[in-house]
Amino acid sequence: MFYMKAQALGVADHGVVMSLFGDYKIDGNLLVAKETGARIPLTAEFAREFWRVASFVWLVNAVRASRIVKGREPRARISFFPKKPRSYYAIWPVCHLADVKIVDDPRDADLHFYFEDREFLMGPRQAPSGKPAFNIGCFDIRKSVVARVFEEVFGYSLTIDPLAHQGTAVEKSELNGKHDGRIISCPVSETRRGQVYQRLVDNTFDGAEHVDIRTPIVGGKIPFVYLKRRPADARFSNDNTRVDLVEASTMLSPEEQGKIIAFARAMSLDFGGLDVLRDRSDGRIYIVDANKTDMGPPSAMTGQDKLKAMRGIADAFAALVDDALAASPA
Repeated sequence: MFYMKAQALGVADHGVVMSLFGDYKIDGNLLVAKETGARIPLTAEFAREFWRVASFVWLVNAVRASRIVKGREPRARISFFPKKPRSYYAIWPVCHLADVKIVDDPRDADLHFYFEDREFLMGPRQAPSGKPAFNIGCFDIRKSVVARVFEEVFGYSLTIDPLAHQGTAVEKSELNGKHDGRIISCPVSETRRGQVYQRLVDNTFDGAEHVDIRTPIVGGKIPFVYLKRRPADARFSNDNTRVDLVEASTMLSPEEQGKIIAFARAMSLDFGGLDVLRDRSDGRIYIVDANKTDMGPPSAMTGQDKLKAMRGIADAFAALVDDALAASPA
């Protein structure tokens, strides 16, 4: 829910401005996204979310301003295509913290970044030039594709056949950001179009609190993981009661980290986030979602923890940029 709320804030690079008339319209007491149809209640909680996002953006802008005053030259210049990210996407603060300047004209850029908040294209978009480009091959992140690549890399399956499976399962949308998962009993008499059917993962440590291991991916590295905690009645939502920032090795073995990185490579995901669940019954991890236009950091974190997280990702992104430039022909 926070992600949809954050999208409505429309925080610009030069300040905090609500772009309601560009991407959103007001319908009674709802804010409606023109492109996706997402409906966000205009409540006191929405106002609190606005100030949380705004304060974090101002914090990043303060860091950026101090570097400008010191006369620091950018590490590199990057252009985004076909769209430029707004400041509620993780890549925006990451670029600023990594001293990577976002430019509008691709001819002024040293690097390109494929950025489009949609799940599926028939094929990859063409980069503006032959310069290094990130996420260029990541053009299909539908749930069924994520599950197929996961099985190819890990050797065991998340997908079930709802017509034959005996017991409980999860039915959810193919598309990202819907948070519409629901538990069903199988077998079912018929499947619903646009839905996927997957194993019900018991991602609890104590049988009560559900924990998602949100795993950032930056150039084949996992800087850390977020532990996103929710009660049982909100297990499929994005409303977290608590978010902890922990070392990847605390939650994932070296072998598991290696397979997660191999999965990201198979998805052509240079920069993004994965939702990883550990099943209490078999101890294995399952990748249930991949996001190439990752938002963050999660709302439940403090401003200082958000900045710490973005600094960690920025350090990894700076290394990715340096490596890409070093490998690029002069």
